[in-house]
Amino acid sequence: FGKANNTFVKYFPSSTLMFFNVGVKGEGLYNLLSENKEFRNTISIAKADEVKELFGSFNGDISAGLINVTRNIAPTFMLYADVKNGNALEALYKNKQSLGMKRGEDIIQLGKDEYVYKTKGMNIFFGIKDKQMYATNDELLYKNVGKAADKSIKDAPYASDMKGKNIFVAINADAILDLTVVKMVAGFGGQEVKTYIELANKVSYLSMSSEGEISEIDLCLKDKDVNALKQIVDFAKQFAGM
Repeated sequence: FGKANNTFVKYFPSSTLMFFNVGVKGEGLYNLLSENKEFRNTISIAKADEVKELFGSFNGDISAGLINVTRNIAPTFMLYADVKNGNALEALYKNKQSLGMKRGEDIIQLGKDEYVYKTKGMNIFFGIKDKQMYATNDELLYKNVGKAADKSIKDAPYASDMKGKNIFVAINADAILDLTVVKMVAGFGGQEVKTYIELANKVSYLSMSSEGEISEIDLCLKDKDVNALKQIVDFAKQFAGM
């Protein structure tokens, strides 16, 4: 891992539910993921040489965001990555027969350097644009690839915390509580759920980051006037019904 340049933050809305940003060399990332049993077993194409070459083409920032969650469709995500070139994607498509895809899976070319990976559960659009790789399971996001968000993560309360970090992950409590599905659960979930929602409303965001050999977790609360430790103790008391 290396320090991230925050190249792609302008493409993600400030309402992104969970944001991941990392500076990486792709070969190392692939080797790391390959050690994970779920990655090997769940993603049928993970073992293919073409996928390994694809990861190897990453050289710089990788940014990913969980954009939306609803009751009816899979969670919406968006990913951008700095890549050396588009050769790996082209090779991936041309050699798709050797990827060991399952029944109902296919890779279809939509245009130059534009593809869609079709599965029974969802479609993942991916490709290269302006020397940047992208991937998303949302067709509207795919059609707006490379366009800056009107209000981006640059405006998020944790934006300044990302500077100089190798890895940065943020969970936006405000955005999660604003989800329709969460409001629905809050409305029908009874007093216990309402208590959890009330406590969550006190949190702005949770972030996890790494800089060199130093890692930290930060819980940022909305109330800047009351001592944070006192607020956390009050949280605990409320959970315990004290």
